[in-house]
Amino acid sequence: MADNNSADAPKTRRRAVPSASDIDVGTGSSSSQKTASSESVATGTFAKVKAQAAGLVDEAAEVARSAATTGKDKAADALGGLSKLAEDAAKAVDDRLGGNYGDYARRASTTVSDFATSLQSKDVDAIIADTKAFVRKSPVVAIGAAAAVGFLLTRLIKIGSSDRDA
Repeated sequence: MADNNSADAPKTRRRAVPSASDIDVGTGSSSSQKTASSESVATGTFAKVKAQAAGLVDEAAEVARSAATTGKDKAADALGGLSKLAEDAAKAVDDRLGGNYGDYARRASTTVSDFATSLQSKDVDAIIADTKAFVRKSPVVAIGAAAAVGFLLTRLIKIGSSDRDA
């Protein structure tokens, strides 16, 4: 009895079940034409899905840009208010501790005000580019600042949630 796995046996493989493209259902077209037709349908469908996905990405980017612009404007307004508060505090410090200490508060107020003005005048793309450049130049400072902001936000959220519980 011959063994199918012997070295003398030819190594050909046969498909046990014909594929759908091998079956001619009598439409008058060959299987290669059917395959080309089904590939073009699949390619057309893929192109439509790809175009829809690109449209959704563009729409999401526009929504994100709008939200970032709104956030930038709110942050600039908040910094302007903080600057005004520091300026008022500088006057109180002048009265209580003297002019030298009030100057520190005024410089802080001016710095915050300048930053708010700069933030207000830039568009979101310029802010993102500046942030990327800063992070590349000094990543340790960026990580430290991110940690500090995260800590402050966590504290604010905890304080806000404890106020609701009371």
